[in-house]
Amino acid sequence: MKIGYIKQSSNDKSQTIINLTPEDKEDLFTIYQIIDPDDEVIIKKMFTTKQEDSNKKTVTELHEIKLKILSYEFDIKDEYLRYKGVTIPDETGVANKDISIGKFLSFSIAYTHPMTIYKHNLNKYAKRLLQDAENAMNKSEIGAVVLQEGIAHVCLLTSSSTIMKQKIAVTLPKKKNAEDATKFNDLNESFYRKIYDAMLAHFDFNELKVVLLCSPGFFADALQKHILKFAEQEQNEDILKNQESFLLANCSTGYLQGIDEVLKNPKYMERLEDTKFVKDVKLLDQFMEHLDNDDDMAWYGRYEVMKAARLDAIDTLLMSDMVLKSNRVAKREKYLDLIDLVEANGGKVHIFSSLHTSGEELNQLTGLACILKYSIPTLDERGEDEEADDDFSDSGAEGTDDEKEEMITSKA
Repeated sequence: MKIGYIKQSSNDKSQTIINLTPEDKEDLFTIYQIIDPDDEVIIKKMFTTKQEDSNKKTVTELHEIKLKILSYEFDIKDEYLRYKGVTIPDETGVANKDISIGKFLSFSIAYTHPMTIYKHNLNKYAKRLLQDAENAMNKSEIGAVVLQEGIAHVCLLTSSSTIMKQKIAVTLPKKKNAEDATKFNDLNESFYRKIYDAMLAHFDFNELKVVLLCSPGFFADALQKHILKFAEQEQNEDILKNQESFLLANCSTGYLQGIDEVLKNPKYMERLEDTKFVKDVKLLDQFMEHLDNDDDMAWYGRYEVMKAARLDAIDTLLMSDMVLKSNRVAKREKYLDLIDLVEANGGKVHIFSSLHTSGEELNQLTGLACILKYSIPTLDERGEDEEADDDFSDSGAEGTDDEKEEMITSKA
């Protein structure tokens, strides 16, 4: 993400003006986390207007439009983030020059044009999201290719997501005779060449910590040999001098699930353990192990976690970013206060991305969980005085209606 500027509004001290340009799928999720209903945006949109002096001919042009946000639709898998809003006056005189005020419009976030967000009450979590989005070091740490016969997926693993950059598919014939065998070999060579070209297009070999090649069987090994062969033919120094960054791994499928298998495999943890992606998986596995052991060291649910925080009993707080996207700003602020409380008591806070399978799993457990400093068997028991003092009035996995809607949105 490119950040143009972040500054306080001169007209409204509670409003922060953010100018940015999204560049990839992860930036869409950042914008989704930041923009709320009633925030305002200036975006560029193709708009058709009627020309009164030209026999009512219509003209389609790119206009700058300022809207007050009313609602949103979000599907991260299809890179789809769409907002509905109503046009409002623009005190800067930049937007809505030819667009009437009070007009209801919808628009999708595009990677093409910068946008300006007028954000009410920019909290510290949103500020951190913007800092992380702008900092390239928090982007891709691992490049990955997962493949099997005739199909490969070239991906980048960031601190928050797995981004598939390109899919390569080739239909390979059965080797029934010599002619088929020759055709097979030619197509197979072409298959590996296409993967190599895709990696050149999407990977920065000088910046990636690990280039992960994983597959069932020996396809990953064959791919590495072809990569080095092509690199030697072209004298590609970026690849040749970074050969030690390649990691071969075995998995059961050439689809994206294969990457998750590798990340959970202790055999490969040592090479990958300094990346946030793997830390998420390891931490959730640790939490689930406590649940399986039934040792009362791990709890989930809003009431239980808040009670543990008050008792200064939380060693690690596991929180989904969807929790911090609550439609109710007051509830969102309480979650931020919970983070402050845990950190003030010496606990660790780990926020999971819903773009990861680990984040999706945590969302199924209310999006809020903790690992304790010591065992508390009665943490879920409520006294009469505690009932009235429950800041999160909705307990357990049920959640409120707005939170159920949030979970559905994140899984769409």
